[in-house]
Amino acid sequence: MSLSSQVITTYGEPVTVGAVSAKGFLSVINKSKSDAKTRLPVGVQQEERYRLITDAAAPALNDIVTYAGRRYEVMRVEQVRIFGEFSHTECILRRKGW
Repeated sequence: MSLSSQVITTYGEPVTVGAVSAKGFLSVINKSKSDAKTRLPVGVQQEERYRLITDAAAPALNDIVTYAGRRYEVMRVEQVRIFGEFSHTECILRRKGW
């Protein structure tokens, strides 16, 4: 187990990727100017993007991620390998179901 996997396993928050339980860290990448609780006009969505760093090995595009009771959709997935060994997975997410 790599050092990054140990950190994620020890300190990460519970997350569900598809149907798989894992651990990870979620952070906002580009916070929009509107408050998350503000109701926006019909057809306008919050534009925040989020980065998920997780020990889940196989998330796929359009998978649903559940983190702290909120749902996100996977827009991009990249597995990170260090010296050829799987380290962690980084995903770009957007909120699902405003």
